[in-house]
Amino acid sequence: MSLREPIQAMRRAAQLGGALLLALAWPAAQALEVTLTAEYLGGGSGRFDNTTPPGGICRYWISTCRNMTTVDLPITYIKKTTKGATDPRDNYFIQLPARRQVNIINDQTGESRTATLEWTALSQRVGINGSLNDDHPLYNRSLNGGCSAVGAFSTERPAIVNYLWRISDPQSPQGCWSFNRRTAIGRVVDAQVLETSIAYDLVVPPPYQMRAGTYRGSLTYSIGAGADFDFGNDVSALSGNSLTVNFVLDVRHAFVFEFPPGSDRAVLEPKGGWSAWLAGGKAPTKLYRDLPFRLWSTGPFKVYKLCQHYADVRCGIVNDNGHQVPVEVALSLPPGMHYQGRPIERLALPSGRAAALQFESAMPTLNRPGQLHFEVGRADMPGMLAYSGSTYTGQVTVVFDAEL
Repeated sequence: MSLREPIQAMRRAAQLGGALLLALAWPAAQALEVTLTAEYLGGGSGRFDNTTPPGGICRYWISTCRNMTTVDLPITYIKKTTKGATDPRDNYFIQLPARRQVNIINDQTGESRTATLEWTALSQRVGINGSLNDDHPLYNRSLNGGCSAVGAFSTERPAIVNYLWRISDPQSPQGCWSFNRRTAIGRVVDAQVLETSIAYDLVVPPPYQMRAGTYRGSLTYSIGAGADFDFGNDVSALSGNSLTVNFVLDVRHAFVFEFPPGSDRAVLEPKGGWSAWLAGGKAPTKLYRDLPFRLWSTGPFKVYKLCQHYADVRCGIVNDNGHQVPVEVALSLPPGMHYQGRPIERLALPSGRAAALQFESAMPTLNRPGQLHFEVGRADMPGMLAYSGSTYTGQVTVVFDAEL
């Protein structure tokens, strides 16, 4: 064996070791994440306010961004483009995911609601090693497929283009591809995607129909050739092979009942007072009192009553002789509130939290009138009148429970 053979073998081993080190140093594709946030604080708009930090679209297209909800995506890669290729995927190519639904779940109650997410526009910052005018696939562009160009701006050195494309059909996006009309046929250019920003529409149920709390959910999209986020053929150095979109929606309702002074005492009387009966007129057929209030509510709540004296499912009032009569307690609410899909007009209130009635908001209710109704009915009047001159008393507590 000559001396040359072991030296050549050592060189081959050194080359193999160098290749192994290079493979280990190359960053592996990883799972990427982004979080979309919104909140509702009980305003009259009845809509969520976006709290997601805006994406690059808003840094570069300020006026356009006013009509968009945007976010940065941690997606970077290198795309090999070939001018004149018969497959559009060999040009600068993108295809975004179709519309998806996601379940968002209340942390406290476990209540689940369905939201819908679709991507409506895409912006990227893309650089090349070459001539901006002659080589960059997004300069002197010919844009094809399911996108329309909103705008672009560029720098010559380095050769970088920032572009914004609108997705023609966000429900089911089609592929979009671009090439430089001045580039020579067959010219191969590596385009490096430095930043990715996206606009989206998140459709959620009206917050005034949701219980208070924090709602969370997530969607995971694949990234790669033929995947949800598809950037065409010959893509390398992709920052991740999946993207998880997290959703965090906070719902905090306004809830205020405002009663006028003196509402802690309800004196039940016949219509027009007692004077007609005391003057020898007809006996009253009922005793009642209506207590007005003002309501501010932007979400569902429950109502029930508690009684000092119970008379079947009603509350009772009692005189000094121990004679008791039942009092019906009922509630009327503004048109924005519903019970089982119907308006709430003189609805009898049950006793105890377990039997509470749950009311839903059909719209935000801000400073609207309602009433509590207290009534002793016709059937119980003769017994009361037999104790004329006595006073009947009892305590009723009406509980408005927004902690659902």
